[in-house]
Amino acid sequence: MDMSQIMALLIGHGQSWVKEQRQAFRSRGRALPATARAQFLPFFEEPLLQEVRLVAVPALENPGFLEDYREDLSEKAIPLLDFSSMAAITFVDTILVVEAFLREPPGGLIFHELVHAVQYELLGPDKFVELYILGWVNQGFNYAAIPLEMDAYELQNRYEADPEDPFSVNAEVSRSLELMMED
Repeated sequence: MDMSQIMALLIGHGQSWVKEQRQAFRSRGRALPATARAQFLPFFEEPLLQEVRLVAVPALENPGFLEDYREDLSEKAIPLLDFSSMAAITFVDTILVVEAFLREPPGGLIFHELVHAVQYELLGPDKFVELYILGWVNQGFNYAAIPLEMDAYELQNRYEADPEDPFSVNAEVSRSLELMMED
């Protein structure tokens, strides 16, 4: 299998997986607590904060479809992303958080995941997954260098540096996505 075939498979399966995971976990989620909504309202739009659901999980699991392509990925020296080592993941508007990392009041981790929810909202799930995987590949399979992650970490760091200095995450993400699409 050549690299373009592998990419097409990863993107297609990734898009389906995100939608399946959202569907599987959405009904188990709880709304952001009112205190968290108030805490994040200066940064995020109210409808998003109302729509997002949090799900506490013991651990995150790796997508099953990756196992199907382990040999092909290994041949191309493509390392697998290890979701099981992550603290949280966002599936559109449903955030799974490993129980050990879920705390009140929520901090930078939830802020970071809310940035991903905004990215999903602006891009749509399919385009988000496509850009995420392409970013991972184009950055040498370096999770920290994925442009969507870099933006989320940058905004998280800005929030954590001064939670009393509000800014519009939607405006910041929109600007970043415009620049990303120009490249």
